[in-house]
Amino acid sequence: MFATFRRQPVQPDEKRMTLGEHLDELRGCLLRSLVALVLLSIPCIFLARYLLEVLVRPLVLALRANNQPENLLATSPAETLLVYVKVVLISALILGGPYIIYQLWTFVAAGLYPNERAWVHRLTLPSVLLFLLGVAFMYLFALLVSLNFLVGFGNWLPLPRANPNALEQRLLSVSPAAPATTQPALETWPTVPVVAQDPAEPPVGAIWFNVNEHRFKVRQPDKVYSYQFQPDQQRAMVSSQFKIGEYLSFVLLLTIAFGVAFQLPLVVVFLARTGLVPVETMRRYRKVAILLIVFVACMLAPPDLFSHLLLSGPMLILFEIGVLIAARQTTPPAPAD
Repeated sequence: MFATFRRQPVQPDEKRMTLGEHLDELRGCLLRSLVALVLLSIPCIFLARYLLEVLVRPLVLALRANNQPENLLATSPAETLLVYVKVVLISALILGGPYIIYQLWTFVAAGLYPNERAWVHRLTLPSVLLFLLGVAFMYLFALLVSLNFLVGFGNWLPLPRANPNALEQRLLSVSPAAPATTQPALETWPTVPVVAQDPAEPPVGAIWFNVNEHRFKVRQPDKVYSYQFQPDQQRAMVSSQFKIGEYLSFVLLLTIAFGVAFQLPLVVVFLARTGLVPVETMRRYRKVAILLIVFVACMLAPPDLFSHLLLSGPMLILFEIGVLIAARQTTPPAPAD
């Protein structure tokens, strides 16, 4: 997979570019990339809404599973608009990523030798696939598990039953609590239908409780209104409500962290094939490698222990896979005569 990395001798008939020509080429690549980004941002104004729904969906599932409010917060008038603009730019970067990378490659390739360009070509497809695999693992598993743990930890802290004693009643000037009612005031209690899914066409004035969403709903002439309830016996001390900007930054950080971390097999094979770190050295100093992986995961992951564990675990597995691949591809030196 990896060819030799020694530079080939310069051919006399090779075209050599001056510094000014390199700068002109760089300016052209950046200008074409910027124009593509601006043009793609126009349709992404409408597509960003769906991307934002995809990004927020794991959070809604985690909040609903822990009986927490499902809304995100905006603590400044322009925060939601700025977040949406950021998502528009991210969508444009995703769609225009191949073209932008191609433009950068045309600039970089001019300064590389044929064997170096061949090496980059061989690495491109595995690198992209590993990055996408890391992003998929993050979204389908790590993000939901991490959010469920973080939200559930706040839910684990119970709200204390603050019933004032006699001294506290005097200090707070509150009346003593009335004794519990032993007999219901009504002969029959009013009931509300409890359903797992909302009815298809409820009449105006119909009321019901959606047990999956923990919401009490009322049908009005224009739309359905609802309010979310929490279990009275397990009221949490901390209500988990995240700012939309901070949550988006959290997801982007996890995306980059897992995408970069999943490049580890290529790094291991590169170090082995170039002879910088032989496979035997990696196996001999495996404990040192594990310590370095844990340190790198700590730097890449968000500042919470659970995200760190979710990132360092796959990195350790990918390191072992990289060592196995490097051992198969590295040919032992021929014995001396």
